[in-house]
Amino acid sequence: MGTCPHREARRDSLSFEKIVISSSHITHFGVSMKTTSTLSRKKTLAVVGASAALLVTLSACMPPTIEVTKPSSQASSAQTSSSAAERASDENTASTKPTTDKAAAAPGNLTAPGTAMKFGEVAVAQTNTGAQGSEKYREATYDMAVTKIVAGAEADLSEFKDAAKFAGQTPYYVFTDYKLTALSAPTAGISQPRVTGHLKDGTEAQKLIVFGTMDQCKSTNFKTEGKDDAFTLLVGSSMTSCTVFLAPAGDAVTTTSMDGSGFITADYKDNKFRKNPLTWGK
Repeated sequence: MGTCPHREARRDSLSFEKIVISSSHITHFGVSMKTTSTLSRKKTLAVVGASAALLVTLSACMPPTIEVTKPSSQASSAQTSSSAAERASDENTASTKPTTDKAAAAPGNLTAPGTAMKFGEVAVAQTNTGAQGSEKYREATYDMAVTKIVAGAEADLSEFKDAAKFAGQTPYYVFTDYKLTALSAPTAGISQPRVTGHLKDGTEAQKLIVFGTMDQCKSTNFKTEGKDDAFTLLVGSSMTSCTVFLAPAGDAVTTTSMDGSGFITADYKDNKFRKNPLTWGK
């Protein structure tokens, strides 16, 4: 499966379901932040980018990524939706002294690069953020498994503005379960490992980022604890992420991969998963 060697963009600051998009990398923070709710108040339907309606992020080794927004007065991002009641519950039970497991997995404990798994099989993976050796550096370890790929219908995309642009495209919903097993220091600003969908021939499928809710593709968040500077993801908590990929007529999204791009090394060549990603399939 093709991989991109330049997905090294990162962001240290906290954000609410923030999608950070560069010409070659997308980072998704799977946590609800009560201080930013702009996305949940969006009522207008917008497809950002070309012709002021659609953003297509291109790179030399990665298919374009499309952002779309569904009209919903109460919609939070479909990637990590959670109810206000759930967030309130987390806040009411939060501890001001969060417990973090500093025993991040050693490289030898991670699932070996190139491991091929069936849907539902669990891999051990890591992500990090911040400059290594600095006070802001954080490292997280996860148990993760792609559990299923669900084929949607072209009609699922009909509610988006300029739906005609998706003519002939079929959405596929990739569901991934994560359990946060270790965190080197408190933080809520670290992303879980990113999964890529692949077409029948192994090439990367086009990714669709939805700002809003899709009934067919709902996600959950890691639990949080602590307040202010001690606000952090809760070690031991779990989440499910649903990601949308598109397949042209006659094709399908059949497999997925994780190329380790969420763990930044001093030299991208040090990333052993770049050329030998973890894969999931039937």
